[in-house]
Amino acid sequence: MTVRLLQHSFTRCLPALAVLLLAACGPKTPIVLAPLPDRPWTVLPGDEVKVRVYREPELSGQYVVNGKGEVFIPGLGRIAAAGMTADSLSAHITGGYTKRIIDAIVDVGLLRSLPVLGQVQSPGVYQAEPTMSVQQIVAKAGGIRGTSLQSPTFLLQKGRDGTRYSLAADVRLDRVALDEGDAIVVVDPSFLERWNPWLQTMNYFAGTISIILSILLLSKK
Repeated sequence: MTVRLLQHSFTRCLPALAVLLLAACGPKTPIVLAPLPDRPWTVLPGDEVKVRVYREPELSGQYVVNGKGEVFIPGLGRIAAAGMTADSLSAHITGGYTKRIIDAIVDVGLLRSLPVLGQVQSPGVYQAEPTMSVQQIVAKAGGIRGTSLQSPTFLLQKGRDGTRYSLAADVRLDRVALDEGDAIVVVDPSFLERWNPWLQTMNYFAGTISIILSILLLSKK
């Protein structure tokens, strides 16, 4: 009778237990330890081009790259900017104004909205420039949150598939292969250490349930 009651109880709980076990055994977001592809930051739709032409305020401003990858620059018209590096776009715009303005002094910058997530004071989306380092964009998010004695781990999380790459704190963003939807994530490396006993207990618990379920299913046959 007792066995029947246990069997009935576990049979009713089986769907919920299955969900928990699948969640525990599900695929985790991979952290790739190989170095990032060494390619420069290139212009994407949604980026902002910041132009300053000295002594020509009507030509200065910030202009958004549209969905077609084009940006309209006063005096130069539409430029197919998508895929260009920050340096090549700057040279293109500067060269265009130099042909039209005597002794032109032009300053061109690039801005991108970049999510900064994880163990930071104010997770959110911040304007990043190619010359900024990973540590500098994290500082815009209020810096590291928490009092861990260990150094934080900086990751690049790809928006395409969620793959994470480790980053050095001092690496410049223009050396990071940033694509649309990517984010900088700060991880506390002591997290797993603090929660490791709890994770081991849960792992033991899941293993015990698996054995009991196997016994009950065999007794049912």
